[in-house]
Amino acid sequence: MKVKILDNIDTRAEIVYISPEDNDPRDAQTELAQLILDQKKKLVHVVISDMVIKGEIGIPKNLGDRLNIQTGNAIAIKPRHRPVSYPLIMKKYDHKKWSGEDLRIIIDDMYQGNVSDLEYAAFTLAMQYESLDMDETEQLTRAFTLHGETIEFNEPVYDKHSIGGIPGNKVSLLIVPIIAASGLLIPKTSSRAITSPSGTADTMEVLCDINFSAQEILEIAPKTRGMLVWGGQLNLAPVDSEIIKRVERPLSLDPESVIIASILSKKLSTGVKHMVLDMPTGAETKMITRNDSKQLSHLFVEIGRKVGIEVECALTYADQPVGHAIGPALEAREAIATLMGKGPRSVLEKSIELSGILFEMAGLAQRGKGSVIAEEIVKSGKAIKKFWEIVEAQGGNPNTTLEDIQVGQYTAPIHAKEDGYITQISNSQIKVIATALGCPSDKKSGMIIKRKAGEFVKKGDTIIELFSSRENALDIALQAASVKPPFRQEGMVLERIGSGSIELNRT
Repeated sequence: MKVKILDNIDTRAEIVYISPEDNDPRDAQTELAQLILDQKKKLVHVVISDMVIKGEIGIPKNLGDRLNIQTGNAIAIKPRHRPVSYPLIMKKYDHKKWSGEDLRIIIDDMYQGNVSDLEYAAFTLAMQYESLDMDETEQLTRAFTLHGETIEFNEPVYDKHSIGGIPGNKVSLLIVPIIAASGLLIPKTSSRAITSPSGTADTMEVLCDINFSAQEILEIAPKTRGMLVWGGQLNLAPVDSEIIKRVERPLSLDPESVIIASILSKKLSTGVKHMVLDMPTGAETKMITRNDSKQLSHLFVEIGRKVGIEVECALTYADQPVGHAIGPALEAREAIATLMGKGPRSVLEKSIELSGILFEMAGLAQRGKGSVIAEEIVKSGKAIKKFWEIVEAQGGNPNTTLEDIQVGQYTAPIHAKEDGYITQISNSQIKVIATALGCPSDKKSGMIIKRKAGEFVKKGDTIIELFSSRENALDIALQAASVKPPFRQEGMVLERIGSGSIELNRT
């Protein structure tokens, strides 16, 4: 059929239009079809419309741009029939175990473009509510690595990763230069934010390019000894990336088995042999209790061992956000300030502790002594020097100052309404407000938490300062904060109990 680009249709949906004369009523699933593009298939929804004539296929401009096709191009389209993986996906709803072959077929069907968004959701939801066992999770990890790029270095590769879920966790921007300054190789691939206000990739992108090919990483990383890049550009474990994009991010889902397989498959694809895994543990995070974190940690360690990666997990304090800055630009500022010796002690301490574990895994320090080496690298100035070397290698300006990093022009404070102690900074509500401000897509948006849990404040004190590039976004965030405040205050007296407040149970 001949392509007609529809400039007047403004949609991100993957929809195409065909004439009523081209619609075959015998096709039971005419609403789904496959576009055939240079041997590749793209699943689209079909709408019957008079906007196109017989023999034409109407494609919205956004979709045409993404597929790199233009008016007049010839393209094939055929009815889409239910994929062979569908009954395998549905096995889990009957509480049956997936075999390695089942998972390879499902992942391959997804990679080939045979699976619809609803079937992606069915697969992900099955794992959300019917956890995979260790063997299934190992096989899912291996299945993810069957497609996409791989990067192999001729030396040991070290890595730090986090399961996420905690606002302000910008420590990778410190850990990578600390490790690289020691001479170890740490070409870190990172994701964009899924459930937090800023991912490592979002924060680093404030300062430099994060989009690099596998070949470019192979050329740059051995020279700088470290990089901070976006994994999405590399096409690592692409089916996992599709699951994140189509299901996890829109529905805020994070099945345990997919967390493990997602992280380990990408590390396998980038040649990682030794990894420290940050397990933020606390209220309103993915891991609420230490027992939750320990159980997941044991799975990571064991499955890592099975696939050839040495994993050590660190349970880290996460009852409140890490540091004071939330949002890409503000977190970039705080990370740099901390490397310069001017940032929050909590950010530095977490960074040197996790770096220390990697030094111990590398045999550079005895157990429990690695953080001493890490702190000395920071104090000596080697870490901040290495950081700017990495920024420059990734196309950024190594002379950037803190003041050069712009933040949103629209600001507003959130005040304490009474005297008392801050007893909680709500991780979940911080995320809600940060999202309203525009995080992570608006790099300049975010907040500074000026007072943390345990501090005494007076009525009218500024607890949090908000930033946004859009005035209406700031208004929405303030409304969200007024409906459910992001912090809790208590006086020293929590409750009075006296004769007037006690009811005796008389029988």
